[in-house]
Amino acid sequence: MATKTRRAEQPVKRPELKVGPFQGGIGVAVWQNEIQTETGTKLIRSISLAPRRYRDKQTGEWKDAASYRPGDLSALILALEKAREYCLSTPLPGEQSQDDRMQGMEVDGEIV
Repeated sequence: MATKTRRAEQPVKRPELKVGPFQGGIGVAVWQNEIQTETGTKLIRSISLAPRRYRDKQTGEWKDAASYRPGDLSALILALEKAREYCLSTPLPGEQSQDDRMQGMEVDGEIV
């Protein structure tokens, strides 16, 4: 009889920032992630979009839509702008200034 091995339980990871949910379940979340680089561990941020939710008429189950409606654009733009503002104004642990946050960003085709 095969036995199941359990993975070590990890603490629940929560986003740094959630914007929404708006009508249809649409929202944006900002996550802090750890990556390994040649120079060691580095913290970065990623942004995720919550899909539009709908109830299947046949089964009554809630499902994720694969696309958004034109009416969703205002909520998405607002949520993405709030996420952008947060990322630009809130340093990651170990960052000292806005210059640290902007390092490696492209401006007018040049890496700054």
